[in-house]
Amino acid sequence: EANTLALYYSPEIRAARNAQQVSAVQLLQAGLLANPELFLGPRIASSGSGLVFPAGISWELPLWGRRAAEKELAERSLTAAGARLAEKELNVLTRIRSAYIRIETLTAKTEALQARTAGSQGVLRWADRLKQAGQLDGVTSWLARLEYDEALADLKALQLELGTEKRKLQESLGLLPNAEMLIRLDPSPSEMPVLPPLSRQGMMLHPRITSASREYDKADAALRLEVTGQYPAVRLGPEFESDKGEASLGLGAGIELPVFDDNLGAIAAAVIRREDAREKLEARILEQVHLEAQARAEAQSRQDILRSYRAGALQGAGEARKSLDLRLQAGQSNILEVLAALRSLTAVRIRELELQGDTATARFAAAAAAGTALSGPANTDNEKEKK
Repeated sequence: EANTLALYYSPEIRAARNAQQVSAVQLLQAGLLANPELFLGPRIASSGSGLVFPAGISWELPLWGRRAAEKELAERSLTAAGARLAEKELNVLTRIRSAYIRIETLTAKTEALQARTAGSQGVLRWADRLKQAGQLDGVTSWLARLEYDEALADLKALQLELGTEKRKLQESLGLLPNAEMLIRLDPSPSEMPVLPPLSRQGMMLHPRITSASREYDKADAALRLEVTGQYPAVRLGPEFESDKGEASLGLGAGIELPVFDDNLGAIAAAVIRREDAREKLEARILEQVHLEAQARAEAQSRQDILRSYRAGALQGAGEARKSLDLRLQAGQSNILEVLAALRSLTAVRIRELELQGDTATARFAAAAAAGTALSGPANTDNEKEKK
């Protein structure tokens, strides 16, 4: 649903779509015959000062392939606009999926901090009772209050960050801030299939590369159009003349000779623009190859870090939590031990959530850089619906 909203209402996509529509309108105009040129003008005859009334109308003949070149340039411009639109769509949809991963991570971290705050509040009440009974000194009581206040401050800061992330998502969707919007995180946005092997052929179809390729085609078509300006422009049409009541009808032709301006300047500029487009295409390909390689390496590294952390610190945290519960039940834990355990257990859980979010984001970024589509765990559509 978020992707659908973005494709219709995202400001970036709407701007790119409007540019594409402008190119489509220009294509309708390209290749049409030029408007006729009408000449009307009375003249005074040199003999007898009689009034001569000539009139003529002419059309430029579609010679030298100029009309076809104009239409080809318009077609290339429309194709390039479509490629730019696809690139914008990919960028926006990538941001949306990444935003959902971050929101899921922040939501889980908020729940962990809420649990820590509730636990700190319970310890604080415990400390207050012990202090009133004279069984607790002021330092330990202050540490219990400090732990609760810090947990509450961290929770509020995280809630602010979560709200900011949601508003950024609404901006990408083209919605007003604080709009009524239920963000569902089921199934988990961070659960993704294994990254498939790299396909260089598939990566060459990436919208960023395709967009640069279409810009080169557009520059090449613009050069061919400028080349047609080297040839003479030929106009042909009927002529009429009236002189003292005597009328004559004939056929006239006009030729614009490119003697002083052979359109060499415009052709040279078009050649440079085409060369620049070619270099940009090559640079875009090289950039995308490095981007994909870096993203894939980062995804693998973060996956290894997460696996190691879960097997080590996270597993140890679970065992420590069980031991703490047993010690509390047996009355063998003091307030300082409980406070330290609460902080450490929450830190381990939050760190695991951060690593999980970073891993999912890196894997998705690697897939996007390679032009690979990753289907989520909720993709249970049948084959017909997938097509």
